Amino acid sequence: MAKRPKRQRDAVSPFRDKLWQLFKEQASGMHGGDVVSALKQAGEKFWGVGIDDTYSSMKHQNDEALGNAFDITWLTVVCIKLKEIKAGKTPRVRATGHGKKALR
Repeated sequence: MAKRPKRQRDAVSPFRDKLWQLFKEQASGMHGGDVVSALKQAGEKFWGVGIDDTYSSMKHQNDEALGNAFDITWLTVVCIKLKEIKAGKTPRVRATGHGKKALR
């Protein structure tokens, strides 16, 4: 059986891996509901500034690089939200629907 050539990792993967580890550490000991809340808050912030439109409008010449940028941005925002929740802050989340106040 022929050996497969060893795939070289890009320079971004180790950083992204460290962000996943930070996410795990930040979420450690937290209630599952708090982690879900942080994910929701991060998503609201992320999409609220138009990153989804920017991503959709790009020509995907290098999907891996674009995916890495997406992962790093998203993981960074989630880690920030987890840290805020641990500090006792309850950032506002945009509510869906008309005329409703933002959820806490």
